[in-house]
Amino acid sequence: MATDPFSILGVDDDAGDDEIKRRYLALVRNFPPDREPERFQTYRAAFEALHTERQRLAAKLLAPHGGALMRLEASCLPPPEARRIGQVSQAQVTALLVEGIEQAMARWEETSRAEGLA
Repeated sequence: MATDPFSILGVDDDAGDDEIKRRYLALVRNFPPDREPERFQTYRAAFEALHTERQRLAAKLLAPHGGALMRLEASCLPPPEARRIGQVSQAQVTALLVEGIEQAMARWEETSRAEGLA
């Protein structure tokens, strides 16, 4: 199943509060938690990720960088016990952030070239 909360709920990324809530309630009616708890949890998580305008903006901005963010979390962010003793590799965090910036710049250049050709 998709991980993008917009596609999970089946709404556009410019959908408003009412549309998101209406779609969520329709899905919950069709897949209630007592019949399909896993699917309900997926819809609930997507709804919570898009519940406020600020959360929707964050989802829109972070969605294209999901792979880099997951790698950052997996390789750089230490487990809770290591965080307490301060074991964070600044070099790893910096490298992954630079990678994300480079990917964003490459997409921007690609989009700019495509728009220039249109």
